[in-house]
Amino acid sequence: MIRTRDKQFNVRLTEKELAAFEKKRKTSGLSKTDFFMKLVRGSNIKVYRFDDEVKAIMHELRKIGVNLNQVAYLVNITQDGKALKELRIMQNSFCAAMDRLSAFLDKPLVED
Repeated sequence: MIRTRDKQFNVRLTEKELAAFEKKRKTSGLSKTDFFMKLVRGSNIKVYRFDDEVKAIMHELRKIGVNLNQVAYLVNITQDGKALKELRIMQNSFCAAMDRLSAFLDKPLVED
C-alpha cells in the first residue's frame, strides 16, 4: 500500500483535552490518524466576524433585558395594564433582534 499522507500536523493540548481525545478515540477503535480524519471530514465549522452588526444586536437585547426589569417593577406595583403594553413592545423588539441575529448566522464568512 502506498502512503499518501506525507504531511505532518502537530497540536498542543492540555492534559484534560488530550484525555478527552484519547477516551473518544479509544472508544471508536480507530487509530489517532483515522479518528482525527473522521473529525475533520465530519465536522462543519462556521466562522463569523463579530462586528458592529452583532454589537448592535447585543445592545438591543441588553435594552430588552432592562425593559423586562421595568415590566417586573410595574407588575409588582400592580400596574398590569402598563406592564402588558410594555411586554408587547418588547416582544416586537425581541423578535426583530432575533430575526437580525438569525440572518447574521445564516451568512458565515467561511463555511466548511
